[in-house]
Amino acid sequence: MKPTKFLSLALPLVALPLAGFALRADKVAFQPEANATAQKELTFETTFYVDDLSMVVDGNELPAEMMGGAMDEGLLINATIAVTDEYVSSKGGRFLELLRTYDELMLEAGSESEAEVQDEFSDLEDSTVSFKWDEDSEEYVKEFADGDGEEDLLENLDVDMDFLALLPDDEVSEGDSWEASGEQLGTIFFPGGMPANPSTDEDEEEMAELFQEEFETQLEEAFSEFKIDCTYAGKSESGGVTVGVIDFEFEGESSLDLSDLLQEVIDMQAGDQGIEADVTASISLEFEGKGSLHWNMEAGHVHAFEMNGDITLFADLEGEVDAMGESHTMEMSAEVSGEASWSLETSSNDDEE
Repeated sequence: MKPTKFLSLALPLVALPLAGFALRADKVAFQPEANATAQKELTFETTFYVDDLSMVVDGNELPAEMMGGAMDEGLLINATIAVTDEYVSSKGGRFLELLRTYDELMLEAGSESEAEVQDEFSDLEDSTVSFKWDEDSEEYVKEFADGDGEEDLLENLDVDMDFLALLPDDEVSEGDSWEASGEQLGTIFFPGGMPANPSTDEDEEEMAELFQEEFETQLEEAFSEFKIDCTYAGKSESGGVTVGVIDFEFEGESSLDLSDLLQEVIDMQAGDQGIEADVTASISLEFEGKGSLHWNMEAGHVHAFEMNGDITLFADLEGEVDAMGESHTMEMSAEVSGEASWSLETSSNDDEE
């Protein structure tokens, strides 16, 4: 057989499987239809335990029984956030306008034996919030859709409950990996943000603002260096919906310096009582976890999400206080650990058709 004739027969045989391989690339992208709706229910559960705690006052270490049984049981935090999202418009993988109705808000917190539902957490229930992208400020304008509501409740809300930070930039094939990074990763841990609880007490409100400004700034810096390893596991069927599955895992650490924040809080509380204090405080975090994002390939938005993680917190505080002619020193260190789980499920008008 002539070489040219052999090549003319062999090339199609080589090209066919290669073409088939190229067709397997999937587009896992945020592209919901205008005005499509999706009901989402997010649950968060965690319990923190004090593994080690020591306090030294004026050079003397306090015995464990004087610290109120802080190590006897865990601190429980459970939350449920159920919403209906209307994707009014989007472009280029970004929300342009979203209407979010808060159907149910529940927060339970406290020691394991005495945890209570926090009534203030549900203040946004039955309200619809509008998120509109503003090109000039490059931020979302948040307001009540009917123009009536407590604006402070919107302070900590975020438009993203679809985990957009985990999506790949390009089409992917099964087994492809990429690295997600940037400040937007904060929404992985706080999808949609957290409803604020405005205080009627001016001092409490001022302290809350200080805490938010300082703490959020440092968290943003920490997340700017945080990275999540993602792998595309291919497509599967879930409840009659074709989903693209993104598995991910992470491991990291971060340090927060809360000295200035704590100093300001102490100064505010001391007022004119003649109390002077000099404190330093820091928190170190170690965390690792893994999870999966199930993406509705036809609807172009989240279908389901689950994540589990381990968190360890190390806190150190040193201070010197002068009050009523006496000077006292204090040192405190604590190690706190916990396990946390996140889960989000959806139903949408696309599923019902």
